[in-house]
Amino acid sequence: MTEPVTFIILFALRVVAMVFLLRFILQAVQASFYNPFSQGIARITDPVLNPMRTVLRRYRNLDIASFVAAWTVHTLAAAAYVVSKDLPIDYLFIINDGLRESLHLVVGIFLVAILASIVLSWIAPGVHSPAADIARSVAEPLLAPARRLLPPLGGLDLSPMITIALLLLIQSFVLPAVLPYRLWPG
Repeated sequence: MTEPVTFIILFALRVVAMVFLLRFILQAVQASFYNPFSQGIARITDPVLNPMRTVLRRYRNLDIASFVAAWTVHTLAAAAYVVSKDLPIDYLFIINDGLRESLHLVVGIFLVAILASIVLSWIAPGVHSPAADIARSVAEPLLAPARRLLPPLGGLDLSPMITIALLLLIQSFVLPAVLPYRLWPG
């Protein structure tokens, strides 16, 4: 395959995996199903996830089927990359990279949600839009424990800094230590 075709295929697979992981996260944090954003994600992913749910049941708030779907798509992306670069095929390596990319993206989604909620609190603190509500719903389960550790100091909430630092620590050091292989850059 040529480089542009490989790029387009990998990009499309990563977007599909991100949609499945958004579904996983929205259900994990119990975001409002009545939010138009949540309903859109559910409508897009239901045709794939409903048959998978007959085998892969939920565990508490965790929709295992949506995570497995994202992992599968990331694994397909890793396999496509290996094939496009004529690298030797190592199935364990490819599956491991798919899992690592999925976990890396989960942390990235939480980081974006926290940053979006910070920016929205500065720009439009009282505004309720579907995207703002989702960002707050995703960020709040991670920010609440940090707020208990470090209460606001004179109206300044430092919990996002602690949470972002921990998420970056997980993304930069814990994931590479637990799942050390990485096929593609970035």
